[in-house]
Amino acid sequence: MKPLTSIKNIKNEYIKRILSNIIGKDVMKILQSTPEQVKRAIAGLSDEQLRTPPQPGKWSIAQIVNHLSDAEVAFAFRLRMTVAQPGSPLQAYDENKWAASLGYDKTDCRQKLGLFSVMRSDHVRLLKSLTAKQWKQFGMHEERGKETVERIAQMFAGHDVNHVKQIQNIRKQLLKKTSK
Repeated sequence: MKPLTSIKNIKNEYIKRILSNIIGKDVMKILQSTPEQVKRAIAGLSDEQLRTPPQPGKWSIAQIVNHLSDAEVAFAFRLRMTVAQPGSPLQAYDENKWAASLGYDKTDCRQKLGLFSVMRSDHVRLLKSLTAKQWKQFGMHEERGKETVERIAQMFAGHDVNHVKQIQNIRKQLLKKTSK
């Protein structure tokens, strides 16, 4: 897959924001390296630190890691539907409802990172096995419309970059507080 070079023709602001994270970058490297980046970013933090939101109404590191793990479930489904059943509908989900209903603030974030890592490894393997034709197959996302396998991979890579930055920024804030 070639790196994305432009987002100027994209109208959807969410897609534009997410894809802006990967312009000129190797999507497969991002997808492959994200679990290790998250692991490094949470290393040495206590459970209390992991569960501390950076400010009221914002997700903690633990909640972000849980979100990454559950988003990987959506990635799994969308990827498989698009490869195995091109043209299939791809359901959206409300991440805030998942976070509230699935206990993101209580779940063991390191365990969820392990699950995310295993799933992601399998998805990278699957993506690497696809033919050029399969990369162009598409599903119909209920909010965003036609999405090829390539666009799905790009969206998840951009999503990864967004959340890794968030985790790293929260870590810096937490460590700044503890060093005072």
